[in-house]
Amino acid sequence: MAGRNFSVCFICRGNRFRSPLAEAFVERLTLGLPVQVSSAGTLEAENAPALPEAREIAVLCGVDLSGHRSQRLSALSLEATDLVIGFEEAHARHAIIDAGALQANTFMFREFVRPEECAPAKEAMTVERARTAVTLANDLRRRDPTAAGEDIGVPDPLGRSWKVQKEIAVQVRDLSLALSEHVFGVAGSEILLPVPERIRRRQWWRRRPAP
Repeated sequence: MAGRNFSVCFICRGNRFRSPLAEAFVERLTLGLPVQVSSAGTLEAENAPALPEAREIAVLCGVDLSGHRSQRLSALSLEATDLVIGFEEAHARHAIIDAGALQANTFMFREFVRPEECAPAKEAMTVERARTAVTLANDLRRRDPTAAGEDIGVPDPLGRSWKVQKEIAVQVRDLSLALSEHVFGVAGSEILLPVPERIRRRQWWRRRPAP
């Protein structure tokens, strides 16, 4: 029996930057709608906080990652999840193999969000219509597997410069906005604050906690 909520799970490597940001962004954009959002990582590690850079960017965009703790993809069952989104091809593959996600419901972020192919929803969001959007996206993929292009991954920010990390966060926000508009009919550019072009680093996040 179909669930009463539409479920989305974002998958990245460590569940500490890309997928927590996407989870928080989409959760904020769909506030009040029957949407359940989660995230996980392919690494066999859990209960780690979001990276300091992700927490800082989140605050500036109007969301909060202070309570986020990473979870292992292999500990989840995604068989009943309506939409599974990976940031790289390996993430989508692991979601299917390790967590039982349905191949028809599992995409890379850029593969799923194709503005030129998928017009935004105009009617009020319903769970059934959102599931239909996933079915149509899978049909499009089956008809033309190369339509999304080759360079559709969102790179791993770990070990990258602060400038690159900000650029990755901008990509995650833009994709989250596009997904929310296409699937849920939410035009959220005024809801979700943009990533500032210039961010003054908050060094207190790099201090060690008091003993």
